[in-house]
Amino acid sequence: MLVLRQLPGRDSLLVLNHHRIGRSDDDPFDPDVFSATADELDEQVAYLKRHVSLVTLEEALAFIGGTIREKARRCRVLITFDDGYLDNHRLAFPILRSHGVQGVFFLATDLVGSCHVPWWDHAAYLMRTARRRQFTLRYPANLPVDIDANGIGKSLRDVLALYKNPQNTDRARFLDGLREGTRSEDPPGGQRRFLDWEEAKEMVAGGMAVGSHTHTHHVLSQLGTDRQRQELAQSRTLLHQWLGVRADTLAYPVGIPGSFSGQTERLAGEAGYRAAFSFGGGVNLPGRTRRYDVKRVAAGRHSRSRFRVQTEICRFAGSYWP
Repeated sequence: MLVLRQLPGRDSLLVLNHHRIGRSDDDPFDPDVFSATADELDEQVAYLKRHVSLVTLEEALAFIGGTIREKARRCRVLITFDDGYLDNHRLAFPILRSHGVQGVFFLATDLVGSCHVPWWDHAAYLMRTARRRQFTLRYPANLPVDIDANGIGKSLRDVLALYKNPQNTDRARFLDGLREGTRSEDPPGGQRRFLDWEEAKEMVAGGMAVGSHTHTHHVLSQLGTDRQRQELAQSRTLLHQWLGVRADTLAYPVGIPGSFSGQTERLAGEAGYRAAFSFGGGVNLPGRTRRYDVKRVAAGRHSRSRFRVQTEICRFAGSYWP
C-alpha cells in the first residue's frame, strides 16, 4: 500500500454511489441496497479525506465540463446516495457533516416522506417470505426460479434483473406474477421509509447537495418519450418548490446499461440538467467524460483492505474495478 501511495496521481473523477446505510440483517427487504454500516461509512470517508481529494458537486461538474483551470493532477472523489432512504438523513448526513464533506443525495420525489415500499424492496420481500420455492415467471420473459437450488441471493438478483428488462412496461403485472409465483403476501405498510422535505432542507442547510432521481423511480428505458419528459421535469419542479434548489443534476434510476438510452440523455439535456450520472462502473477521465453518462461505482461492502487498494489504484492509474 505504501508503494502505491508514492506513485504520482492521475487526473480523474471517481464517483462513489451508496444507497442505504445500516445493517441489512435488521431489514426484511433488499439486502443489496445496503452499501455500508454507519461505522464503515465513517471509516471510508476518513480514509478518503487523508489520501484523495474529496470534492463538491460543483467541483465535479467543473471537471465534467472541462472548465477546471488548476494544473495539479489529482484523483477527485465525489460521494453520492440514491433514493433518499430515511437512514440517509439519520446516519449518513451526520457522518458527512462531522468530516466537513459534501454528499450528493439524489431523491425520487414521489418517495419523499413516504411509507411506500418501492419495487425492488417489494420484490425482495416477496422472495424472502416465499411459501413456494420453485416457480417460473412469465413476464416480461420466462425465468425459472429455484430458491433452494440457487440461494436467495442469486435468485433475487435474477428476479430484479428481469424486472429491469426494458420490455417490462407493466410494473403491476410483474409484481402480480411474482406474488403468484412465491405465494407470498405483500409487505406491511405504515412505517416511514424515506426522508421528508424538512429533513432534506436540513441537509441542504448543512452543506449537502441534492439532485433528481426522477419522480417515481421508473426505469426510464421502459417509458415512452412523454413519460420520460414528465419524470425528468416533475422531479426538478418539486425539488425547487420544496427546497429552493436548482437541482440540475440527475441520477438515472438503476443506471446500468439498458436502463436509459441516447434519447433519455437528450431529454435530460432538454429538461435543463447539466449532467446525469449512470451506474455502470468506471472512472471519469479528462476529455473522455460524457456529460449525460457520468460513471459511478458501487461503494458496496468490500473489505477495508480491498476498498483502500481500489482507491489507491484509482489515484495513480485512473481505474477502479467493480
